[in-house]
Amino acid sequence: MKRILIISDSHGINDQMVKVIGHESADLVVHAGDYGWPINKMKQYFDYFVDGNNDYDWKKMETFVFANLKFVLLHGDEYWSWNENKWYERLKQVGKDQDADVVIFGHSHKEYIDADSKPYLINPGSISLPRNDKMHKSYLIMEIDGGKMNFLIKHI
Repeated sequence: MKRILIISDSHGINDQMVKVIGHESADLVVHAGDYGWPINKMKQYFDYFVDGNNDYDWKKMETFVFANLKFVLLHGDEYWSWNENKWYERLKQVGKDQDADVVIFGHSHKEYIDADSKPYLINPGSISLPRNDKMHKSYLIMEIDGGKMNFLIKHI
């Protein structure tokens, strides 16, 4: 089984994030933007990361293959709509355009999983500044076992 640790929207409040990275065993660690940290620190802790709307030094989108699955990693702000369904449709289309299995995004600070049809949409929420119903900081663990995927939202 392979594990991916997915984090987003840390906004420079990184102590908790570093603890989570040290605590969770993962084969791959990714950040979906709004990291607010120097690039050299990001490279030290993350295999893949992208700029959010508050970052300006890196890539806006990254594609990669891991465990025979193709991923699109982006923050998602450039596709934002106040109509969440429209936003999700736009993100799905980006994934389809890239022939991806999974789209990882952030920006809303709310965790979201749509694993009903590919490309799956995965948002880990915010590890520092949550906007979910209970205001719990969150991150996500994706487990890949053969062709099966399991998504675990973890709250801090």
